[in-house]
Amino acid sequence: MDNCEDPKECNGVSETEAQIDENKAARNESCSERFLHCLSQVPCGSLIAWIILLVGLGGLTGGLLIGAQKSRDMLENTEFLWFIEYTLIGVVVSMFVIGTLLLLVGHMSSEPTSRHVFQTTNKNMCAQGLNIFVYRQLMAFCYILGFSWIVASVVLAVPVYLLSLLYFADFTAANKTTKCVNLVHYGLDNPRQEFCGADFQNFEREGKQLIISYIAALISAILIAISLVHFMIVISANLAYLRNSRIATLNAYDDDGANSKLVADTTM
Repeated sequence: MDNCEDPKECNGVSETEAQIDENKAARNESCSERFLHCLSQVPCGSLIAWIILLVGLGGLTGGLLIGAQKSRDMLENTEFLWFIEYTLIGVVVSMFVIGTLLLLVGHMSSEPTSRHVFQTTNKNMCAQGLNIFVYRQLMAFCYILGFSWIVASVVLAVPVYLLSLLYFADFTAANKTTKCVNLVHYGLDNPRQEFCGADFQNFEREGKQLIISYIAALISAILIAISLVHFMIVISANLAYLRNSRIATLNAYDDDGANSKLVADTTM
């Protein structure tokens, strides 16, 4: 009676054939299946925070670009908010890069990626370095960045408040016959300071349309701040898991070393 050491050979299937079948199955995967497989390796919390960040950046870009252009038309001043396009490009690109890096850190510090990256004692030194970097540097940076976006939300609330006065305030002039608005009273340094009569009606109509753009920009800034808070929570949880996993792995190595030393002592 023949003895078969390899169970796969007993079943008539060799390792080579199994590998060939797996490779064929991998090649037969469609693009969408591979994309879904990649997404399954990304932690859900980090992915949701990244998507919220992208939605916020998209809304902020559209809201501010449209709002700046309509503000120039309403105030009849082509130089008003001249810097907004350049500032917006820098902010959006920077936040996209930062958000992608935060997503990568969350991916590297979660299961099953951390198991493959931080397995040995040497790689756990790398994990320790990542812990120190994230806790002392990246978490503080996210906190400062989140606070900055809260301040930006407050700044964007100012034009929303000023434009909302068109709905609630009474702009009737002293002669009680026409409505006028003087931009000096609102801290705006504009070549044309006063709009009265028919000009005020155009100003009011364009202002009521303009408030929608600034509300969209305000909501988008709040979404970006929420996504950064979400990133901090997710990274903190993932890194706490990574630290505990590293400690457990190092303890296992210490136990193996102690057991091997005990075996060596008993065989002497």
